[in-house]
Amino acid sequence: MTLMKSAVLSMFAALSGMLVVPGHAASSSHEDTCRACHTMDTTKVGPPFRSIAERYKNDPDAIAKLKKSMLEGSSGKWGAGTMPPNAITPEEADRFAHWVMQLKPVAAK
Repeated sequence: MTLMKSAVLSMFAALSGMLVVPGHAASSSHEDTCRACHTMDTTKVGPPFRSIAERYKNDPDAIAKLKKSMLEGSSGKWGAGTMPPNAITPEEADRFAHWVMQLKPVAAK
């Protein structure tokens, strides 16, 4: 497969995971779905993973709140954007919520 063909197929796969019918879960059951909108340190469509960890670091219900957002979707928490529900299991959401919460904030420059 040529490099160009591979790049086009990769871009199509990434974009197809972003096409979500409102009120329906995203099609992927992997973190790639999350990474379509989130990065580690910069705002893409949604907030960076480290910013999420920072916002919820002192919240005893952080894991439950993050899991709920991942499984049911959310809106209004980070501005006007809407996060669709993701087609992941509660166990996957729990594991990913714990991963996000263990992240350290970006070091001050």
